[in-house]
Amino acid sequence: MATTAPSTAIDNTEAAGLQKPEIRQDGKPATQGPTPLLMRLRFLLRVYSMKLTVSLFLRLMRIAAIITRRTANLPTYTKRYAIRPSLSNRVFIPKSHVPGTTHPLLIMIHAGGFAICDPSLDDFFNRAMADQHGFVVVSVNYRKAPSHPFPVPVHDCAEITRAVLSDGELPVDLARQASLSLGGFSAGGNLALAIAQLPGIKERVGSIVTVYPVVDFTGKFKGPYRPTPDGKEDRLKEMGPVFNWAYIPVGQDLADPLLSPICVRGREALPHRIFFVGAEYDYLCHEAEIMAKRLAFSEDSKDKVEELGDEWEKDGIKWKNVKGVVHGWTHLPEKGEKEILKQNQLKNLYKEIAEWLKEE
Repeated sequence: MATTAPSTAIDNTEAAGLQKPEIRQDGKPATQGPTPLLMRLRFLLRVYSMKLTVSLFLRLMRIAAIITRRTANLPTYTKRYAIRPSLSNRVFIPKSHVPGTTHPLLIMIHAGGFAICDPSLDDFFNRAMADQHGFVVVSVNYRKAPSHPFPVPVHDCAEITRAVLSDGELPVDLARQASLSLGGFSAGGNLALAIAQLPGIKERVGSIVTVYPVVDFTGKFKGPYRPTPDGKEDRLKEMGPVFNWAYIPVGQDLADPLLSPICVRGREALPHRIFFVGAEYDYLCHEAEIMAKRLAFSEDSKDKVEELGDEWEKDGIKWKNVKGVVHGWTHLPEKGEKEILKQNQLKNLYKEIAEWLKEE
């Protein structure tokens, strides 16, 4: 049985050289502090070099798929909604769809530290959820930091999600809450938990699935960095502070639940059913598990702080810690036998997520 990481915060922000948040008299972080000029310039260069590299890579991958006719994972079509006409969203209809029938709806939000990537990043997952598990999947886009920091991505995702939930062209039953779900990887998981608190979404969505999400920017619930047994550093140790700088404006309240969903005020602020998926060698795993426990158990419940194991479910909240994997493992290619093992893991995880989302 795995041991629980210490509940005390690890000051990863300070270790990375970032300015610490301003501190209130009660000792809790209040607002995002400034970053030294030279570090800001270095972070700016890192972010935009990554933007260029990742954007070019994803574009080349899409072109290559069309040229080589490896189009199995591509969306059925793309769509722009009038509320955000500059943002293109990807729609996946099950290939087995029969006109006149409806499917459960899954609205997905992609990863990328709030600053890089686009919805095509999740094509393989979205197509699998459509063709193998019968979901209509809409992968929504949002404007990226640092040009568009918090709360712009939150409101972009919220507005597009509301538009999707009113889109009569989709073959889904929009009146059936249990069949409407949100999901996201990493930063996308954070955004899913954020927009699920907002009017027009909270009362419409029945379930959320969030995979290795970031849920705490206050530092109060941060766990330690988690290197792998072979000595590889936690993947977020270097890039986490860069993404945080890009996304969070100076002076921002770090306990705003739209930024740090772990600070949500009461269980009723979110949909009842939430599936948290963590990765063993990911320092975000600790905060995600703490949030799951805070939602599942009352404040005075001893069970909340006791070891519950790597998988548990209580009162609509499900937790799963995938062992032996790092942050972003679902999207990272492996070689040989490792890739075969990963694909089997993904197949089983997708099946588990799909079956859970379909539960009433």
